Amino acid sequence: MSYHNETNLAYDLSLFDRSNRQNREKRPEKPKINITDTPSVSKTGSKLKLGLAAIVVFGALCAVNYSNTRVDDVSTLVEDQQTKLQNAMDDNALLQNKLDTMVNTSYIEKYAEETLGMTKVSPSQKKYISINTENLVNVEQEEELGFIGSIKSWWDGVLEYIGF
Repeated sequence: MSYHNETNLAYDLSLFDRSNRQNREKRPEKPKINITDTPSVSKTGSKLKLGLAAIVVFGALCAVNYSNTRVDDVSTLVEDQQTKLQNAMDDNALLQNKLDTMVNTSYIEKYAEETLGMTKVSPSQKKYISINTENLVNVEQEEELGFIGSIKSWWDGVLEYIGF
């Protein structure tokens, strides 16, 4: 079955003919733009505004740069101080360990023998003294001070009893 189409676009050469196409399709004309020599309201002062905007943007960039520089300086200072703190803490730990070893009795004995030239006491050098204090009694003589002296003595006894 053969189908024959008169409107087959593959063989329609009239579509490629420009003169025929222009006659078939008439395009509406575009309105023309009217150009005047007078400057428009939107362009007046634009150079001044552009300059001011550029100055404002430049100032903002300088302010941001300055603040970032200050932040960097402060962070560098903080890092330096943290490094110094860490070094001080390390030195403290080292000195604390050294102090702990010096407090040891064996180190004290070694230092006394080597540096000071001391020796340990031998049992033959020890002498014991005994004092018999059971038989010793000290009696104080009270002086007669009269009536005022006895009141003062009584008052001193009361204060001593209270704890003053």
